[in-house]
Amino acid sequence: MANNKFSKPPLAILTEFKKSQLSLRSFISRYVISPQDIDDVSQETFLRAYKAEIDKDIEHPKAFLFRIAKNLMLSELSRKAHKITDYIEDHVGEEELLNTDNLESDVMAQQKLGIYCEAVASLPTQCRRVVVMKKVYGLQNKEIARRLELSVSTVEKHLTKGIRRLNATITSRYGEQYPARTSTTSKQKGTK
Repeated sequence: MANNKFSKPPLAILTEFKKSQLSLRSFISRYVISPQDIDDVSQETFLRAYKAEIDKDIEHPKAFLFRIAKNLMLSELSRKAHKITDYIEDHVGEEELLNTDNLESDVMAQQKLGIYCEAVASLPTQCRRVVVMKKVYGLQNKEIARRLELSVSTVEKHLTKGIRRLNATITSRYGEQYPARTSTTSKQKGTK
């Protein structure tokens, strides 16, 4: 008798994908902004699940689809975080790199950015999502609340908690150097 994985076509994933496509896209839209990205994650989710079903039976196709989508989005968020860090590092002015007076401050800024990224990664999951959606994607609190199915006040609380933790982490690493630099820039703004 023929092997089971070749004798029956994988239909559970296809059937479940058709049934759950709207809820899956809604789930994806909580984490991904552009409609194109939502389409891409949705399609990639289906393709990966379909390939997996060819090799083995999937007992809970809906849960499997959502787990794949979640993993894809987490990978994408991680990739974008690295992309932002790379962008910042790549776009430091070349003149500034050659200026030895700014070299120390550039190193400090890169260290602070690294600490900031570590601090963001250490936030609780929901708090991290809110902070990333606000600081990286620039979403309004109301939009974040809609996407994460939270109240606006909960989003504000997560933002406050996240920013306090981020500032505390940076301050604990750099002591008084971090706040002093902030006050210096505010003094400069006041004198203009």
